[in-house]
Amino acid sequence: MTSNPNSPARGELELVRRLRDLLSPGSAHGTTLIGFGDDMSLLDATPPPLLWTVDMLMDGVDFDSTRHPWRAIGRKAMAVNLSDCAAMATVPVAALCAVALRNSLSMDDALDLVHGAHEYGLTFQCPIVGGDTNSWDAPTVVSICIAARCEPGGRPVGRDGARPGDRIWLTGRVGGSLLGRHMTFEPRIATALQINRRLAPHAMIDISDGLALDLARILEASGCGAVLEEKALDAVIHPDADRLSTQDRRTPRDHALQDGEDFELIVVLPADAPADECERLQLLPLGTMVGEDGLWLATSGGQREPIAIRGWEHFR
Repeated sequence: MTSNPNSPARGELELVRRLRDLLSPGSAHGTTLIGFGDDMSLLDATPPPLLWTVDMLMDGVDFDSTRHPWRAIGRKAMAVNLSDCAAMATVPVAALCAVALRNSLSMDDALDLVHGAHEYGLTFQCPIVGGDTNSWDAPTVVSICIAARCEPGGRPVGRDGARPGDRIWLTGRVGGSLLGRHMTFEPRIATALQINRRLAPHAMIDISDGLALDLARILEASGCGAVLEEKALDAVIHPDADRLSTQDRRTPRDHALQDGEDFELIVVLPADAPADECERLQLLPLGTMVGEDGLWLATSGGQREPIAIRGWEHFR
């Protein structure tokens, strides 16, 4: 990149040219028939049908460009969308990436951002095949949209299939992700596909806004309540939640329930799901779906206490 301020290598045309060079090798991947560089991208639309997801990440809200490298920011922007694919047990196919770049960003910063997203997408056979670039004086915004498909013979897993008596499981421990895991997490796509093949889940969701809040979304969609077991809840608290609790006045349990950005999956399985399969997939038991509304904690003393449904929300 030249330092001459009058060089055309500094503008949007040059950025798009470099992105085309970066992304074109992945544009011919799989079902992509026309890739990056034209007005639209063409995907093979033969059955099964496509599912779509989109997430927007904002500097100062979802990442901090004064602390996080641009390539890591791009990786996260792709990963949060891949986590949505995991939440519904789908296979990602291709992605679109739109960015509103702060005017102070260099060409290298912009390329690192998109490269980080594209490179991570390719590890899931999900190349960036198109998008848009803009600039402004406000903080950078990144939006990625992914198209996905079910496996042959599979089905997407929604939020609305939970029933009283079903058991609630997690794919990993939660809480304290802001100590760093929110930038480095691995979307649980492989685990979700195995769960869907072996255990016929009734409902799933990824934990983006907090265990309590995201579980409440399943409860609302399914018309159920849930009781979490105290010992089981304490067993899924991540060590980062304990560390973060020493820095503020919140308990590790509060962090586990409310922090968000863990991107583990909440998995609702029928009560008779094989225990050996759950163990093989390293699922962690958490509680039970019930007929009455609400989210509750069954304490070791035999009491049932309400759990506050709190987490991360925009427009607060």
